[in-house]
Amino acid sequence: MKKHCGVIVLALALFLFQGMTVGAQPADQVEQKLNEAWTAYNIGQYKKVLQLVQPLASDGNARAQIILGRCYENGLGVPQDMETAAKWFHLAAEQNNSEAQVLLAYQYELGQGVPKDDAAVVRLMTSAANAGNAEALFNLALYHGQGKYGFAKNPVESFRLAKMAADQGNAQAQRYVGACYEYGVGVSENAAEAQVWYGKAKAQGLEIEGNVFNFVREYTMP
Repeated sequence: MKKHCGVIVLALALFLFQGMTVGAQPADQVEQKLNEAWTAYNIGQYKKVLQLVQPLASDGNARAQIILGRCYENGLGVPQDMETAAKWFHLAAEQNNSEAQVLLAYQYELGQGVPKDDAAVVRLMTSAANAGNAEALFNLALYHGQGKYGFAKNPVESFRLAKMAADQGNAQAQRYVGACYEYGVGVSENAAEAQVWYGKAKAQGLEIEGNVFNFVREYTMP
């Protein structure tokens, strides 16, 4: 009797294992689908994007959740729904995805899909910056430069954070660093360095326009 019980238990274990492996998608297939979805996203094939990412997002894939959130954020292939966008960004942000944290912080900043919440903006942006996200680093640079969200005005810290983002190739930060060098904000004036950083920003299509320090962020469709 004991022998028969052991065989039954082993068979049940094999059945459960096979069931799990059938349901789970191999990592290379997931990666392929995400790359297909991103290509479709960039050429405007949003229905295809949704077909590819919805199952992956529901399975907890953070990249898929971000893409799906962007579709709802901008009304791409689905009616615009900021609450649903925030839901998907939140799920990815909980997995410590820095891109999702930045996107969700913007929604808290604007009060779109979620209530305005300055503390959430700072918490999410700081977490993303600590992970090395260039966009988040530049946002924190702006907060320090403008004395925003409870930060005291600190041009030295603003320059330090912007330089970290600029070193990663963030064009907005590169232009900002150029202006810091030009006017001696947070760093000693250095006309030659200013031109170096302005040149890097210009190479990415970002010209010097108006007062760089009076930065007003605009959130546009991708």
